[in-house]
Amino acid sequence: MNNAMQLLQPYPFEKLRALLAGVTPNPEKRPVALSIGEPKHRSPDFVAKALADNLDQMAVYPTTLGIPALREAIAGWCSRRFGVPQGWIDPARNVLPVNGTREALFAFTQTVVNRSDDGLVISPNPFYQIYEGAAFLAGAQPHYLPCLSENGFNPDFDAVSPDIWKRCQILFLCSPGNPTGALIPVETLKKLIALADEHDFVIAADECYSELYFDEQSPPPGLLSACVELGRKDFKRCVVFHSLSKRSNLPGLRSGFVAGDAEILKVFLLYRTYHGCAM
Repeated sequence: MNNAMQLLQPYPFEKLRALLAGVTPNPEKRPVALSIGEPKHRSPDFVAKALADNLDQMAVYPTTLGIPALREAIAGWCSRRFGVPQGWIDPARNVLPVNGTREALFAFTQTVVNRSDDGLVISPNPFYQIYEGAAFLAGAQPHYLPCLSENGFNPDFDAVSPDIWKRCQILFLCSPGNPTGALIPVETLKKLIALADEHDFVIAADECYSELYFDEQSPPPGLLSACVELGRKDFKRCVVFHSLSKRSNLPGLRSGFVAGDAEILKVFLLYRTYHGCAM
């Protein structure tokens, strides 16, 4: 048995179910679930129609790389949403469809972490449990950066010592943050990219909540936005994770993508040909 399994905590929703076992809600009131971030609106009708119109594809094995039309759609959306100049995102090299970001975040960590090193996987705290579990099973140690009110519920990256950065192999970011909604400013993202260059680690930006915002004229920036401001056409050491679950009310479809550094995604694709669902 893999000894690292002993390091895993019970998944939060399993803990919550155990805590709520035997609790009977007031039948006169409608309970509000504050656990899983599940959309409360119906899925788009055109998605259901597209699925129904293509049921014949159920008889065909999909490729891990995904069909060209899907990769082109992903590249186009990323370019429009984050102001990436035309041609920077190559659909064949800079994007990879995945079956939801939970699987992708976990598998990505197994791809990137070098087990021979005394490596750290740095993440915000509170955090998505996958960051921690993926680190343990990749042979790395999680390192947590508290998200406190005095720092706008973002990690205090300036307080991280050079010795910690030197051991970092992956820095997980979550912006807008879960559960606080805090945004990491573009200037901070640019500083983190400089640190990644200096200490040779990968930035994995979990941006699954990027499309939930109030001001239609000011959508949240992302890691790709910072790359654009830096003129970083190769997105070196930068990978973003996106999902249709929250933004499109499609958590049951398990559809998402990763985008960014082509050299990293080339290795990630190799990993996913052995372990990972295709689309």
